[in-house]
Parts: sequence; C-alpha cells; structure tokens
Amino acid sequence: MTSLFLTVALIVTAVCRLTAGQTCDPVPGSQCACTMSDGSGLMDMSSLADNELLSRQGFKEPSDDYHTYFFNPCKAIEGLGGDCAASENTASCQQGGTGEAAEHYRLGQQGPASYTYIPGADPFQIRIKYIGGTATDEGGTRSVVVTAVCDPDQELFVSYDGETGSAYDEILYAMTIQSRSICLNAGSSDNSSSSSSGGLSVGSVLCIVFFSLLIVYFAAGVAYMHGRHHKTGLELVPNLEFWQSVPGLIKEGALFVASPIQERVGGKSSYEQLE
Repeated sequence: MTSLFLTVALIVTAVCRLTAGQTCDPVPGSQCACTMSDGSGLMDMSSLADNELLSRQGFKEPSDDYHTYFFNPCKAIEGLGGDCAASENTASCQQGGTGEAAEHYRLGQQGPASYTYIPGADPFQIRIKYIGGTATDEGGTRSVVVTAVCDPDQELFVSYDGETGSAYDEILYAMTIQSRSICLNAGSSDNSSSSSSGGLSVGSVLCIVFFSLLIVYFAAGVAYMHGRHHKTGLELVPNLEFWQSVPGLIKEGALFVASPIQERVGGKSSYEQLE
C-alpha cells in the first residue's frame, strides 16, 4: 500500500513540476523578446520600440498630474535628462514636474531583464522586472515590474499602477502594458487566437489527463461499491483503507525527508524516535 501511495505522489509531483516549470526565456541579442520553454511560441515587443507614447510623450497616473512615466521595452529612452539620460541605458523613468526644473528618477535599466510567465492567465501574460534604478536618499534601490498582457484588439494601452516597498530597502514601481504585440507569435502570418492566449502546455495537458482519470476512478469505484457490494456512506469510497492512511503516510514521508537535516545540526530526528 505504501508503494502505491508513493507512486501516486511521484506522479502528482512530476505533473505539477512540469506545469509550474514553464518559462519564457529571453532571446539572445534582444531586449524585448522571449520564447516559451514548451515551444508554444515567441513573445516579441520589438514593434513597440519607437512608440511615441511609451518613450517620448509618456503617460500619467489619473490622480497624479505632477509625475509622468516613461517605459521602453526594447531600447534606452532618449530625450530625458538627469538619471534618465540615454547614456544611462534607461528602460523606465519617473519625471517630476516639467521643463528645466523637472526631476528624473530612473526606475530600471535595459539589460538582462527578468521574465516571469504567469501560468493559467487568460489572456497570456508575462511579468518583467527591471533593476538598476536611481538609488534613494535613504540608501535603498528603485526597480520596476511591468505586467505585459496580450490583447489582440489593442494596439497599445499602458498604465501606472502604483508603488510598494520602502525607501530604505527597495521601492518597486508597477506598470501594465496591453498590446497585440505581446501575444505569442504576433508577428507570424498564421497567428490565431489560440496562439495569443498561449495554448496548453505539456504539463497542463498531463494535469487534465491525471485528474480526469482520478475522477473516473472515484466515480467508477463508488458505482461498483454500491452496485456490487451494496455499500453506503463512507464505505462507498474505493480503497477506503488506503485513503484513510494517506495523512499518516504524508507525515511519515515528511519526517523521513527532514531527518537528515536534523541529524546534521546534531539533534535526534523525529523519524528515528518513531522507529
């Protein structure tokens, strides 16, 4: 029975790791493109590199007329001063005020940005973090996280979503950009709605198959126990003794995994005590 439980646990773990492990890997030589690790497609924002709104005109938070925000996913922003000058390789900037008195704070630099695929999101989404912003007066850092959302019907929509964190550690600015350019394979002639949403990964398919079989197992088991053995209530559950033993097996497995760690720090493991 224990071997059956371990087999089921290993299958579930493998399936979940396949699903959770899907990534969007940066394309060498590009600042604004990544490919899905399961081969489902390419996300390429290069068509937004020269967009007027993003890197020249800027955009504002509706409740804040003082600050203007700039973001370019593909190349250094030009035409700004101070810490946001082109020589600073600026990916995102916060400007306070206008004209010669304007203050500029770099929120992140172009470079090896961190791409995080958001599994299960519909439509397809990628979260991109840029570091290397202007240091705060308190000794902290500035960074920006941009949530890039596929929208087949939108040429471009961008918003500033606020900031979190502490000036003594890290201030994290948040932005959202929606565009058809963010959809997978947006530049391909055969692009479709299925590719823009990202499709199902191998892990997702395996999860669907696994849990579908699990449902069939319980449904068929309940029908068999009721029809053949005339069981009722809890006794309808197939292999009831096994499922009742699962909590204890999980505890035993956790203690077994933790025991080498406890031994290294000099204590007697709980697993040994149970023996």
